[in-house]
Amino acid sequence: MKHFSILIALLFSLTAFGQNVNSDKPGKDPQTILWKITGKGIKKPSYLLGTMHLMELDWLLSFPEIKAVVDSTEYILTEAFSTEVEPFSVNKRPGTLTALSVLTPKEYQTLDSFFVARVGEGVRANPDAEEMSVMEMESAILQTLVLDRPGGNGVTRYMDLDLFKLYKARGKGGDHLDKLKNYDFDSTRVADARSVMTQAMRRIAGSDKAEWNIYSDQDRVEEIMRRYRKMNMPYHFDKISSNDFKRAATEYGGLPMAERNRNWLPKIEKNITQRPCLIAVGFGHLMYQIGLVVLLRDLGYRLEPVSIAR
Repeated sequence: MKHFSILIALLFSLTAFGQNVNSDKPGKDPQTILWKITGKGIKKPSYLLGTMHLMELDWLLSFPEIKAVVDSTEYILTEAFSTEVEPFSVNKRPGTLTALSVLTPKEYQTLDSFFVARVGEGVRANPDAEEMSVMEMESAILQTLVLDRPGGNGVTRYMDLDLFKLYKARGKGGDHLDKLKNYDFDSTRVADARSVMTQAMRRIAGSDKAEWNIYSDQDRVEEIMRRYRKMNMPYHFDKISSNDFKRAATEYGGLPMAERNRNWLPKIEKNITQRPCLIAVGFGHLMYQIGLVVLLRDLGYRLEPVSIAR
């Protein structure tokens, strides 16, 4: 469960797509989630795949075109997962802030009641809880929230992670595109620690309801997933981005979408020139003029939509 903090930070791409779910015109965009990358002296093609974090890998692999790409590529680039490095160390340095120390009295009471209701033991007078870092407590909250919930939830069931695990099981390597954040907060980063904990606490609201999901909007999530299954999503290559998209991109305290995408380009270029790769990132990272499709074309690569039989 070391990846929880990263997973939440990168899930905004699904939220961003949801903000624009009714804004496109049918037939305007390529009806696909898969792009072939060639040009600039690449010996073998690589591929760019827009994923849907909440959905299951089995659906993705039901398409022969995507299975063929998985078979033909040697390396996978995702937002957060790597065979190259140890992802997170939970060893706390002296002076690391504890999660409970940055909570308001009201948040403390809410968190205590939440754990009492869900697992039978709260944080009050709990030595283990008192020692937990911000990252550890955030992970505990998220794990408890999705415990025993069926279907994809974007945390324990996650298309991108399952795809990465498939490559790893086949003896293939992979690397993360995002720079892993430092969640080992100390007294110089109290505001950052509070921001992470406040966002985690917000997810508790309504979590006792059957329709709760990590985006707190089941109707929107279902509509997004329905559109994704039909591969009928807006790319908006003629637009820079929308205000809704910009807000969603910073919702989880991460870098703006445009900056994240640009930061990924050196690692993408380095790897696709060495071997055929699959770049599997949230569909939101392919959208607009700030998306990877346009950015890679601007660098001189040829990106062609791959038709997928449905």
